[in-house]
Amino acid sequence: MKNSVFSPASLTVVAGSTVTWMNDDNMKHTVTATDGSFNSGDIAVGSSYSKTFSTAGTINYSDSHNSSMTGVLIISGY
Repeated sequence: MKNSVFSPASLTVVAGSTVTWMNDDNMKHTVTATDGSFNSGDIAVGSSYSKTFSTAGTINYSDSHNSSMTGVLIISGY
């Protein structure tokens, strides 16, 4: 997270992978799944949030503080 964008905005990983979002911006952000499956809570400047994804699928997410800051995570099968 930098300049109020998720970078990359789209990421594909294999099921079982752990994804880490790092806040390299100058304000707090969240990583909040649109489907409610996870919510990082506030991620302070310089901090990170990690989550392991075990099920294949596509998850759209956004920053609850900035609705135009969006991303998509594509989890492929093993």
